[in-house]
Amino acid sequence: MNIEQYKEKLDLLTNELEKIDLLNADTDYKVLKQLFDTTYQSGVLDIVHLAKNLQDEFKLTLFTYLTKISGSLSFLVIQILAANNIMQKHNCSKKEFYTKKKCGIAINHLRVAKTIVNGVKVDCGYELSGILTWASGYKIFDTLLIGFHHDGYEFEAMASFSLNDGFTLGEAPATFVGNSLNTININLKNFFVKDEDIVSSNLLGNYTKQKSASKTVHFCIYAIGNTALEKIEDEDFKKSGFEKLEKIKSDFNNSNDIDELDNLRVELFILSQSIVTTAMVLNGGKSILLESYFQRLYRELIMFNSNGLNNTLKGIFKDRFATN
Repeated sequence: MNIEQYKEKLDLLTNELEKIDLLNADTDYKVLKQLFDTTYQSGVLDIVHLAKNLQDEFKLTLFTYLTKISGSLSFLVIQILAANNIMQKHNCSKKEFYTKKKCGIAINHLRVAKTIVNGVKVDCGYELSGILTWASGYKIFDTLLIGFHHDGYEFEAMASFSLNDGFTLGEAPATFVGNSLNTININLKNFFVKDEDIVSSNLLGNYTKQKSASKTVHFCIYAIGNTALEKIEDEDFKKSGFEKLEKIKSDFNNSNDIDELDNLRVELFILSQSIVTTAMVLNGGKSILLESYFQRLYRELIMFNSNGLNNTLKGIFKDRFATN
């Protein structure tokens, strides 16, 4: 399948997604589940077998399409693609079984300098204790990729995303954006995972290194700016905005340098934020309406940029503010 054939599949998918109640996609998990299930069944997520550079091209196209429909949908897709890529990369023993599931991910705490979830080795597996924060997709995902520490290593393991012995589900908090994501905290108390469900083990710090090299957040922030420009009628603004956006897209597409990608992400966010807020001004007073397209994009821009923030990125934002 080439990129043009992929776009045709996405056009067909978009037609199906637009039949669903999009106004409530950010607030009602049942609506978001409809969107996600339709996307999952369409086959457009079957791209993790591709080489990284080709997969990045497909992912940029994918998120450009999906973000027009719902940023919350794109957020779930980020997670299932990340989980499936991890299983593909490590070629775990139950890869074929788990890649056929709708899989979420709860491993961002691995970037924290201290242990959040600890694993104790027992017969045939590990017992996990700690709190998994920000686990999105409850009642949408079937399974969850969990991160934990043990003996100087960080592990990733698969588990069912449902109430279970030692696996207590918290309430989904009210949020500024993405309430439909059904994001919860999970309390683990001697929760058992089998050896056969271990996906990977690496020295501490590996996850942070791999996360920094990812361009997925760049793709989604780009998609927000691109979508806002497509919706505005002012041709001068649209032309100028597209030129600036395409320049920075070319820069991050052609870079694999972690430090450069971090700086480009900050510049991309600031550009997309400026595009969306200017579009809201040009759109007039009706931009304050809750159903406003641009208001949704603004909230989702904050959501995407909150994904994967670390001290390095926070420092770049702070330094840029201080010098401008």
